[in-house]
Amino acid sequence: MDFDVNFARSQFPQLSDEPDFVFCANAGGSHVAQQVHQVFETYNRHMRVQPYSGYSLSREAGEAMDRSRMLWAEALDISPDELTFGPSTSLNTYVLAQAIGPTLKPGDQIIVTNQDHESNRGVWLRMAAQRGIEVRHWNVEPEFGLLEGKTLKNLLTEKTRWVFFTHCSNLVGTINPVQEYAQMIRNSCEARIFVDAVSYAPHHIPSPGSLGVDGYAFSLYKVFGPHQGILYLNRETAETLEAQCHDFNTGILAKHFNPAGPLHAEVAASGGVLDYFDALHEHHYGQSCQNFREKLDDLHKLTSLHEAHLVRTVLECLTQFPDIHILGKHNAEDGDRVSTIAFRHKRRLSSEICADLQNLGIGCEYGSFYAYHLVADLGIDPEDGFVRISLVHYNSQEDLNRTVSALQQVLC
Repeated sequence: MDFDVNFARSQFPQLSDEPDFVFCANAGGSHVAQQVHQVFETYNRHMRVQPYSGYSLSREAGEAMDRSRMLWAEALDISPDELTFGPSTSLNTYVLAQAIGPTLKPGDQIIVTNQDHESNRGVWLRMAAQRGIEVRHWNVEPEFGLLEGKTLKNLLTEKTRWVFFTHCSNLVGTINPVQEYAQMIRNSCEARIFVDAVSYAPHHIPSPGSLGVDGYAFSLYKVFGPHQGILYLNRETAETLEAQCHDFNTGILAKHFNPAGPLHAEVAASGGVLDYFDALHEHHYGQSCQNFREKLDDLHKLTSLHEAHLVRTVLECLTQFPDIHILGKHNAEDGDRVSTIAFRHKRRLSSEICADLQNLGIGCEYGSFYAYHLVADLGIDPEDGFVRISLVHYNSQEDLNRTVSALQQVLC
């Protein structure tokens, strides 16, 4: 079955606002599906009251929020109380660091990577400094920015308590084999495993349990939805951590890692993301009694082929130019490369190349993209960094053609 990109694009009103512009900065924040806009409008127009009170309007507001929680629990194949909604992944990991810190003692070890966005690095380093915890650094190989399993294996000891790494770097674009690394960790020690999936989730939302991890996080504003982050912690892990909520909410696991009240409309609108995926699934497969977990896996089979074509074509274009340095794998043949491509010219500034592309109607970006230390460790000025082209399933063949044409014009 072929993926119908035109139907997908029809669900995003913003894509029709500027027909002469190619949006390829999705990794910084995607467009918002019309189903999400509909929930927002309904909630803000008709249910903007304090939820969970006894009167009917308040009950409806609470039900809209509960609907999102139940839908996302089904989609992730987790218990609803293992799910936390927060403003962003950066804030969710900050809160989680406050919860983990008191469980550690001097002499304990954690492992972090320099491949990560700062949200899955800086908070753990500060926590370790405050608690006297040893930090072991799982650094990338220096040419393409890839993580290697043998490096991780040599870092693991009986003192390792947590391992933090990314499912997919927002610059490197290559998918890390999370299940393989998780099994390696389990075989070596009793450390818990936390994975940042912010850059992977726009391309596929897996079941965290199937990956063998204890914690998993991503941001819905990069997955066609509102400015919310989703944090999963399995029950066994969550119950060992210090609650960060108001003291009278202690004992309600779903509230443990939210220090403030939830953003009501944003939580309700989070369910609109799954409404979009439901519409996309029905368009391709017809009406179905499958649950959201199964539907997301079906859609991945379709969108991954389309996105593989996008990234393959861009990589083939860039590899024609000997002065271009590309991060990550240079092919998409193994199914472990998302359609996020970061590159820089050996003699020209990324800022200049980006400006030239933007003048041709290509909405790309340049810089470190909050992977500041990755860029610095690669010997590159983080302020200039890399040019990044990030595509998702709603980017069309026309988008691709225009992007490749602009690259050829600018880089020749």
